[in-house]
Amino acid sequence: METEKRAKDDARGENAYAAPASAPVLQTKKKGFRLFELLVLLAIIGILFAMLIPATRRVRPAARRVQCLNNMRQIALAMINYESANGHFPPAYIADENGKPMHSWRVLILPHLEQQELYDRYSMDEPWDGPNNSKLHDEIVPLFRCPSSTSAESCSDYELVTGPGTGFDGDKSISMKDITDGSSNTIMLVEVFDPDHHWMEPKDISTEQLLSPILEEVEVSPNHSQVRNVALFDGSTHSIDTKVPLEALRKLVMIADDEVVNVLDW
Repeated sequence: METEKRAKDDARGENAYAAPASAPVLQTKKKGFRLFELLVLLAIIGILFAMLIPATRRVRPAARRVQCLNNMRQIALAMINYESANGHFPPAYIADENGKPMHSWRVLILPHLEQQELYDRYSMDEPWDGPNNSKLHDEIVPLFRCPSSTSAESCSDYELVTGPGTGFDGDKSISMKDITDGSSNTIMLVEVFDPDHHWMEPKDISTEQLLSPILEEVEVSPNHSQVRNVALFDGSTHSIDTKVPLEALRKLVMIADDEVVNVLDW
């Protein structure tokens, strides 16, 4: 009897440490499966990256065009502030006694572009390329450059349209009341392509140059695909098609020809 009891106790002792028959068996993941997951993740990242590249390429040119428009808006507002302070817009240039251009309008509006210190160092007693003023030729005014420009940093991508009938005929000055076609219908400032002269140089684009089909005759690329940025006398800025009919463009730069054209049509 006692022997049977011990046998039963021994049996209970052995079973106490035995794993249940239904206990789950832990399995370790295979390394090959982890590698497969990593490859899938990398593939997904690659696809997403490939999808983002074209979008980024589209956004950057658009952002540069907007920045260009903003530059022109600030320049146009500086011109308007100059007119308010002096009773007239700055002339395209100030000439010497012989009629030779000495100083550009870009220099005259520097105080209205928060460039008073640079303006104070400029001498009005000598030409823009005189001994003193030549020392300033390394000075860069960022607002005078389009972000998409490939021209030299010392150049300006923005010029006044000059000539008879425009707002800037030689060294003559006009006031806002002289723009009878309306300040919101008349171009003050245009974006030029591949300029080759210093921003201090009193040189701009004439009506004849603007109206010539330059993009068809010369290998010149616009800074923004198929559009040219312009600023109007009211301070607004717009992107117009580079293929605007020449007659419509001529009417847009005339200040008082009684032939009003809406720039928004182009």
